[in-house]
Amino acid sequence: MATCLPDYPDVMSMLTVSGSLSVREKIAFPPGGVATVKVVDADGEVLAATALPADGVPVEFSLDIDEQLVTSELFVWAFLRNEVGGWGTLELVPADLGTVDLTRIGD
Repeated sequence: MATCLPDYPDVMSMLTVSGSLSVREKIAFPPGGVATVKVVDADGEVLAATALPADGVPVEFSLDIDEQLVTSELFVWAFLRNEVGGWGTLELVPADLGTVDLTRIGD
């Protein structure tokens, strides 16, 4: 008797982009803030995104991306929002930067 085993597709290989969000201002962050982080390619295509609680800084993030989706350099876009205000990246920053410094947006 022959046994047929199913064909399994190649195991997906993942790439992890991780780092931290920081602000240069010395302020106390109230609880309840939210940080949004997106990893995009050179064309601006979002490959991974997450929203994290942000009760203070730094905010650590880690996103996994299917390596098959990565065809160019990767960048990070981030925004942190709480009742005091909002801070974000004014431009896309290289994903291998490590610490992403956010700039206050508006008042």
